[in-house]
Amino acid sequence: MLCRGGAADILWRAMGDSLPHSFRGLEKNRLEALIDGVFAVALTLLVLDIKLPDNIASASNAALWGRLLELERHFVIYVISFAVIGVYWINQHIQFHYVSRTNRKLIWINLLYLLLISFLPFATDLIGDHKDLVLPCEIYGLALLALSGVSHGHLEYLARHPALASSELTPAVVSVIRRRILVFTLVPLLSMGLAFTSTHLALYAYVLLLAAHVFPGRVDEQISTTSPAAVQPDDTLSA
Repeated sequence: MLCRGGAADILWRAMGDSLPHSFRGLEKNRLEALIDGVFAVALTLLVLDIKLPDNIASASNAALWGRLLELERHFVIYVISFAVIGVYWINQHIQFHYVSRTNRKLIWINLLYLLLISFLPFATDLIGDHKDLVLPCEIYGLALLALSGVSHGHLEYLARHPALASSELTPAVVSVIRRRILVFTLVPLLSMGLAFTSTHLALYAYVLLLAAHVFPGRVDEQISTTSPAAVQPDDTLSA
């Protein structure tokens, strides 16, 4: 159980410096680069699911327009899934702000996260090709629930290993991020339930995820940055 308060926060920050250097882990830059690369590929693959038939090249403007209108569901799914993956990238970006260094277990937690992210284009394609079936909606929802579970595991592991965490990761911040992950869990559950009534409504339920990110939340208030005026000039560069 994480305690709160000024004294607890000071102890939380001090624990990282009190551990031997051998416990401080690896640099996080390469893992960040891999994460961003996988997210970029996943976002790009989504648009490949929007396909026109081969014989459309010889069609008239009216026929082409009609075919594009038939693809309306695919376009909607593309936009929504693009936004959903973007939301999960923001979530990962925020959590990684509190990572100072990594170790093997933290790397594998993030690799599992990327495994699920790279699965989402396939799950999106299932929804697009089987608009009246409930199963694709359930598969998509389960993938997002698993992502939320891995996010929670990432947070808890980091909280239990302060040598790997930034001094900004206080008990208060952990509590705020936990509540944020809860929202990421409730929306897929809602969508999976709605799918038994309407697969169309189940798809639009994910718009609720965007509402949690349009405006800055409490977790944004916890992120501190260094102003340019506070940065001291490097004497080696001023010569």
